Amino acid sequence: MAFGKNKTVVPLDPDEILADSADQLHFSSNLEGKMERSIGRFFPSVFLLVVVVGVGYLTWAAADLTLHRGDYFLGKSQENRFFVLPVFPPRGVVYDRFDIPLVVNMPSFGVAFSREKFKEGSGGPAELLASLGALLGKDREYFYDLGFPVDGDIGKMPKHVVLAEDMPRGAVAVIVSEPERFPGVQVFESYKRIYREPLADSHLLGFIGKVSPEDLERQPDLNSEETIGKSGIEAFYDGLLRGVGGKKIVEIDSRGKETRFRFTQNTVEGSKIKLTVDGELERVTYETVQNYVGKSKGGSVVILDPRNGSVRTLVSFPGFDSNIFSNSLSRKEFEAVLENSLAPLFNRAISGEFPSGSTIKPLVAAAALEEKIIDPAKKIYDEGFIEIPNPYKPGERSVFLDWKKHGWVDFYDAIAQSANVYFYMVGGGFKEQKGLGIERIKKYALAFGLGAKLGIDLPGEKAGFIPDPESKKIAEPQDPVWRIGDTYNVSIGQGGVKVTPLQMAALTAAIANGGKLWRPYILDAVLAADGGVSDKKEPQLIRERMVSEDNVKEVIKGMQKTVTSGTARLLSGLPVSAAAKTGTAQAGSGLPHAWVTAFAPVDNPEVAITVMVEHAGEGATVAVPITNEILKWYFEHRK
Repeated sequence: MAFGKNKTVVPLDPDEILADSADQLHFSSNLEGKMERSIGRFFPSVFLLVVVVGVGYLTWAAADLTLHRGDYFLGKSQENRFFVLPVFPPRGVVYDRFDIPLVVNMPSFGVAFSREKFKEGSGGPAELLASLGALLGKDREYFYDLGFPVDGDIGKMPKHVVLAEDMPRGAVAVIVSEPERFPGVQVFESYKRIYREPLADSHLLGFIGKVSPEDLERQPDLNSEETIGKSGIEAFYDGLLRGVGGKKIVEIDSRGKETRFRFTQNTVEGSKIKLTVDGELERVTYETVQNYVGKSKGGSVVILDPRNGSVRTLVSFPGFDSNIFSNSLSRKEFEAVLENSLAPLFNRAISGEFPSGSTIKPLVAAAALEEKIIDPAKKIYDEGFIEIPNPYKPGERSVFLDWKKHGWVDFYDAIAQSANVYFYMVGGGFKEQKGLGIERIKKYALAFGLGAKLGIDLPGEKAGFIPDPESKKIAEPQDPVWRIGDTYNVSIGQGGVKVTPLQMAALTAAIANGGKLWRPYILDAVLAADGGVSDKKEPQLIRERMVSEDNVKEVIKGMQKTVTSGTARLLSGLPVSAAAKTGTAQAGSGLPHAWVTAFAPVDNPEVAITVMVEHAGEGATVAVPITNEILKWYFEHRK
């Protein structure tokens, strides 16, 4: 074969290249006629030794992995291929007294961050937050609020953090399909709460939220990824509504994608519950208050059934959109709600403690009859004020004003016209007219449910306050002496008296039913899976016969006269007879609080209602029209 000009290559005979096959393993020393040389005995021996040692090592290593450490590595391999994920059940549906759902569930997805899973993946926290921010539409501050450290040290943050709930399906698909972009991020199945009337029912039903560190301290069995009730019925009956979570084992492939799963513990759906409230009446009540008050005042309405204490309506205005709490709120978004000057998260109906003003007068009137302080027919001249000498400063007199000059008034006129002078006298005494005194006033106030929690099944109830000489010593150490003027002020619901709208509604219901103080309650029944009742709540009587039925009837006559010819005449146009008492409570600077408390029908009471609007003026001109609209709707639609 020619490779270049004038050059040829003569092929070699194979025998001249290959070793003599006959003497290949004998290492013959006879080299005559052969071109190659023997490699000797050393190198083949070393090669054989290496092969034997290698095979021996591999055999020993296989035996060690299989026999000695096989279980360990099997577990590690399973751990790498499978994840145990929590599965959360739907919360129980909540129905009103007419079996209309007030809150239901919608399946949704959420995403959570696992610190340990993040460490197993690739990529840094900065890249992860950039990917999550772009996907969720959130800035870095949102993730910092959730616990991601600003300096990027993942070891400083909690093991598990819920990043977002109610995720769009498109965003979920991105996370599932591109796990390398989202190391440590896991998708979990959940349910979103949908509130039928998110504003009207906000304080009654409350809202749900993520488990906080404080929640975990109180209930270590909680899962950090689930949601629990934070306020209202959602919080009070969280144990019933939350159900029992389950677990599932998820198998993933080498890219981190879920391939299949199986349940190891099934979920148990939360219990369905039925409330005593009228959902439609709740909506009408909220809208009525909003129409009269607008966005400048706070207020509340409580409606009870005097026959057993069941709550028909409990509204605090303004409310908040409970549906937005089903989504993930950043700290800034939550603080925006808190910064509202009207405090929409504050449940005024059960937590607001306000001076009662003249709405306390039926109680004082009942106590005066029971203690035989005054005869209902006796008339007292109301000049528009009374004067008493100052025992500490001779020559000086203290003046206690009425809102107008009433002239001669009897027991019924005093209630109907809200005559302050009459109640100054029967409460604290004046000249020949004996008074109850602060001890007996407080005794009856406590008996009718003021100054103590009633025990409603909602979180956050306040006790209110009825002052006395001992409490003044503590509250006013610079002026600790209790004077008759202090008793006068308490007699008309001022001078440190604090009541909640719920307490005033319960007091009114006790007068309406003849003298029985029922514990207000909201849960009517827990429903069984088949729709039947598994647990029915029974009404609880706190006390009765605080005063005689005859004396209660006399008080009712005065409250009826309030409607027929007194300060609540607007209620005389209702389809049924009503009894009421208005109140105008001084509360620091600004306009007074406007109150009215009423019940109807008088002969067979179905509802007792208390309306209070903060700093709105007179009860007769503000609270009474609201009450009239609500009761009119009720008796036209709930015959």
